[in-house]
Amino acid sequence: MTDAVTNTLETWGLKLTEENLRKLEVFSAVLKEKNAVQNLVSEKDLPQLWERHILDSLAAAGVLRRRLKPGALIADAGSGAGFPGLPLAAALEEFNFQLLDSRVRRCDFLGEAVAAMGAGNAAVFNRRVGEGGPGSEARYAAVMERAMGQLENILPQCLNILSKGGIFLAWQSALQVSQKRPAVEAALMKARGEISETISYRLPGEAEDRCIIVFKKKQ
Repeated sequence: MTDAVTNTLETWGLKLTEENLRKLEVFSAVLKEKNAVQNLVSEKDLPQLWERHILDSLAAAGVLRRRLKPGALIADAGSGAGFPGLPLAAALEEFNFQLLDSRVRRCDFLGEAVAAMGAGNAAVFNRRVGEGGPGSEARYAAVMERAMGQLENILPQCLNILSKGGIFLAWQSALQVSQKRPAVEAALMKARGEISETISYRLPGEAEDRCIIVFKKKQ
């Protein structure tokens, strides 16, 4: 972990214990080892894995701690290489995480990473959001998606699996947030959702803000 990452975490008020850091380091090592054969993240991102992916995932820690109770169940929709679910599971041991992905090989990797980290608060499920199967009966206090494609396509499914008062977190660029997006607005209206808040932050070495939009169901 670089000084830039440490300084950013301090700015966000996120204090990591030695055990938190151990889990994050193990996750980073497993991902780098498996990346050569599974193409989990872009090779050009590996030198900045902490800045581009781990730290970006941890940007949600503050809002999750502020809005959820300990023991809350959180879904990482389309977890892929484990972002944002595994970094958050490592840092926020008071919550339980389900990592959902439709690809068997990705789930195999996620299972190996969870075991290596000793992340007892994380479980892996090979299925799409809203699809039947093990764990599908769960209702989540929060659902997260970081890189699943068009927001308007995933928004209804993620809102639909929330428990009462739950929140859906979507990672977006500042440009996406600033643009008028009729398809997203239409999907949000149809799903009876609304924007609860927007979190803006900046990663080390970047000139533009990133955002996490927090959605909820209308009462």
